[in-house]
Amino acid sequence: MKRLIGYGAVALLLATPAAAPAQFGGLGKLGHAFGGGVSTGDGEAFLLNAAHSTKNVMISAALLAQAVTNRADLTGAKATIDALNNAQSVKELDAHRDELASNLQVLDQRADLSGDIAAAYAQGDDQQKKLIGLAVANLAIGIVRNTQLAGQAPGMIKGISRNPALATRIGEFKAAAELLGLQAKGLKGIVGSVPKLLAAAKVQGPAASATSEPQPISL
Repeated sequence: MKRLIGYGAVALLLATPAAAPAQFGGLGKLGHAFGGGVSTGDGEAFLLNAAHSTKNVMISAALLAQAVTNRADLTGAKATIDALNNAQSVKELDAHRDELASNLQVLDQRADLSGDIAAAYAQGDDQQKKLIGLAVANLAIGIVRNTQLAGQAPGMIKGISRNPALATRIGEFKAAAELLGLQAKGLKGIVGSVPKLLAAAKVQGPAASATSEPQPISL
């Protein structure tokens, strides 16, 4: 019950309007069960959305894990973040699956994550504070989008079998679903702390998860 309340709180914090921007066009159809199959457009949108959202969570988690373990050297995450920024597909992102799992575990296992973020923020210089704030705000967006996309994934995978143009790409869809599931598992212990994390980094949550784009992070 506690987890459900946590997800509800974040969903309210990042209230999603009915319309979504073109980049996240598939999010507006997340309630669709795809019982009659998946169109090529819906399938492509799912992969695009999954890649974009996963990349955001991967980068945010990498920077925040670095911040709570070695705030003085945020550039220690530079190689990972550069590689993620250059990734253009689910396949390329999947190569960083183990790093994502490790970074999410670092965050989830902190006894007081919001306190650790607050300490890293307070001790950081202006650039470090900006990066920590961006990562926290982006992670808040990522949590909501991942919840939506992970919920869509099973029906999507089942539905593409009826579309010959997509059926041959089942491996991509399964990889996307597995990455989304990994995020859902790794973020479940963090979701309830999002309001405190935003406060710790002195940032506000975006007004709407479907229309607010995660901001670029580079080191």
